Amino acid sequence: MKRAFTLALGLGAGLLVGAYVVKRLDEAQQAVAPSNLAGQAGRAAGTMSERLRAAAAEGRRAAAEREAELRSQFVVPSVREQFGG
Repeated sequence: MKRAFTLALGLGAGLLVGAYVVKRLDEAQQAVAPSNLAGQAGRAAGTMSERLRAAAAEGRRAAAEREAELRSQFVVPSVREQFGG
């Protein structure tokens, strides 16, 4: 009786561990499927382009601010002020 119980317990544990491993392998396989990789790459590229766009806008804003500081410091009129615009 003791051996039958130990055998059943071992088989049950083996089946549970096996099912868990198969499930994890299936999830990993689906994660690296070409369609999923393409979607992930597309999202990453979209995020990167948004970051670059935001960085460029911040750079333009900082440059305009610095230009205004220098023009006021050295009393240099802007192009609009020079030509009456």
